[in-house]
Amino acid sequence: MKLLSFRPPRARVDHFGVLLSNGMIYDISEAKSGRAIPDSVLECIRGGSDALSRVREALEQAEHQLTLGHSKHVTHLDEVKARPPLLPGKIMAIGKNYSDHAAEVGSAAYSRPAGFIKHVDTLIANGDTIRKPVWTQKLDYENELAVVISDECQDVPEEEAYAHVFGYTILVDMSARDVQFAERQEGNIMIGKNFPTAAPMGPWIVTKDEIDNPHNLKLSTRVNGQLRQDANTSTQIFKIPQQISWYSRAGLYPGDIISTGTPAGVAAGYKGEGSWYLKNNDVLECTIEKIGSLKNLISTRKRRT
Repeated sequence: MKLLSFRPPRARVDHFGVLLSNGMIYDISEAKSGRAIPDSVLECIRGGSDALSRVREALEQAEHQLTLGHSKHVTHLDEVKARPPLLPGKIMAIGKNYSDHAAEVGSAAYSRPAGFIKHVDTLIANGDTIRKPVWTQKLDYENELAVVISDECQDVPEEEAYAHVFGYTILVDMSARDVQFAERQEGNIMIGKNFPTAAPMGPWIVTKDEIDNPHNLKLSTRVNGQLRQDANTSTQIFKIPQQISWYSRAGLYPGDIISTGTPAGVAAGYKGEGSWYLKNNDVLECTIEKIGSLKNLISTRKRRT
């Protein structure tokens, strides 16, 4: 299943939905009518297999109603505002997890999973605007497969890691490279990865039963239609079980995100004429096979408050 959060027209709160086979949204928030169905993606994750089964049953009923010509509580994607699928407790991001990416930025890969934390308040949705900070001249993109954790766990053995996966989504790790590289000289990465709008995520969460092998997914990134990243998750250095096992030492909880790194093709690694760093009015499109695409506009205008 593909689970998502969205804001209907004139609504003041997010709704919980599931993507139908025809590409439309079944609005579970509107359809539950007292039924014991989760109110959000995060509640579905926290509710475990029973909650997921209830959502699946609601989806099957909605699909059946469609075959009969009924479309109650069904809406088009383009009629609602996309929202990040969930707000996790934390986002653990691994760095230099593809050897070609490490090589293009001129550094060696890590000897173990290592990286940084992305703040939850950097999250934005498919279609939202990425605001380029005035203090960076090197705004960069990193298209990454993100793993959604299913339950509370700690010190997970690698062979048990997939038992703690709820599903997968896309996370774009936006980076202010000039600030990031300066911070790294002092031994930390903070502002260069954690400015507002620095983490587009979505467009939905795909439950793990729909992706039999997360290490065989095509990944591509385009800027203004130009192909920049073109790779496969099979070339990750540290596979998902290794990442879950390592980061679970910090304790993982339902809905937590592990962002698994990016392949070559980022602006920081470009050696040709001109620059690949993002500028005002650029359109960034990040796609991962079996999940979908995120499309976001780059703007230098400040967000209205």
